[in-house]
Amino acid sequence: IYAPGEEGFISIQLTAGMPSEFRWDYGDKHPRETGGQPYGLFAERCRFLDYKALLETNFVHRTAIPNLFELLVGEVLPELPVLVRGKEERLGAVYARVLSNKPKDHRRRYALRWADDACEDFSNALANHLPPVVEEARQLIVKMGYEGLDFDLKPGRVTYDRLKRNFVGQEIGLSVTLYGKPVDRPQLFLNEARLTALALSIYLGAANLVLRSAAVGEDGTTKVRLLILDDVLIGLDLANRLPILKVLNENFADWQVILMTYDRMWFDLAKEYTEHTGRWTTLHLRELSTTPAQPSRPHVQPCPDLLAVADKHLQAGDLTACAVYIRACFETRLKNVCCEHGIKIAYKPDPKDVKTDHLWQGIVDRQREREAKGRIYFIDPPSLIPDVETVRSTVLNRLSHSGVPGLVEREVRFALETVKRLQ
Repeated sequence: IYAPGEEGFISIQLTAGMPSEFRWDYGDKHPRETGGQPYGLFAERCRFLDYKALLETNFVHRTAIPNLFELLVGEVLPELPVLVRGKEERLGAVYARVLSNKPKDHRRRYALRWADDACEDFSNALANHLPPVVEEARQLIVKMGYEGLDFDLKPGRVTYDRLKRNFVGQEIGLSVTLYGKPVDRPQLFLNEARLTALALSIYLGAANLVLRSAAVGEDGTTKVRLLILDDVLIGLDLANRLPILKVLNENFADWQVILMTYDRMWFDLAKEYTEHTGRWTTLHLRELSTTPAQPSRPHVQPCPDLLAVADKHLQAGDLTACAVYIRACFETRLKNVCCEHGIKIAYKPDPKDVKTDHLWQGIVDRQREREAKGRIYFIDPPSLIPDVETVRSTVLNRLSHSGVPGLVEREVRFALETVKRLQ
């Protein structure tokens, strides 16, 4: 949707393969209408998973046993290579042949035979190629930390019903076990975290299997691997979200992954967790107002490195601004460490009442516990502790008092270097 009277364009640029760009300008038709086969192939190889897609696996089946046929055959597995009578085809094409062979006249026996043959080919292909999808997904469930949770996919036999004059048996049943016990209605029994993990594993496992089995196109170029996850982890608590990042880093290393969220705490935690890989970029998507009664405009901007911003203010001689960014980075680091490592903090009904002092003291207490047990230091080297205490006293705590803090450049510079080491 373009704001009326506003010129602009949307561009999708690819770093490999041909064409290298899909673009449509203000007022032009969408590439799905003008891009022909190249755009169609590109779109088919992208995987968009949002929370509504997860509902297809879990919650829309309130009372019945979940049927994942439309989700898997229609959205996730149409590009899956399958063998049909010794020839490799795509599962989606085999199913399309089933639908196209629906008899229009039952008096023509050959039409009924064609429908039966198409159903037989599809049913055999589905039964033979679903087990690898299940195995791929099971491995992801374990990597996500949900040991004891297992599942299987049970395809039905698609046939043409002469009396109903339609196809029947379009079913892929989901059977779930928890610690070896069968769960008849997983959507009513499992908690949201396990349901989310189950849905993610099925979706990601199937997508990875499809693209891995057809990594190179007929023209010899590498196929696009684009995975967009739109707040699909919101049903998991923070402790169970980090293993998903590990799965993405290890099992989807050759994909381009776009992970979106409106949860700022999760954003900060994911940012810190992925920084060491050197493979992730963090961005802010903001909404900019345009003119009254007109649609707002999306704006993407880089996520600022707080310490880099602090360094710029230090070079410019603005010590107060530098100290503010140092403190923001320090507090974010403490919150993420306490969350990721389960640091014990005194309970406060309002999270805003959990001060930086409480976070830091909890981390220091964990350090003392480790030292007492002769274990590896939590803060390494331990000399960082007195340095941080000095910085909190000389620089960071001064920002909590009214009036202009009397900051000294040497102390602020030492604070910046200390927090860099703490990072």
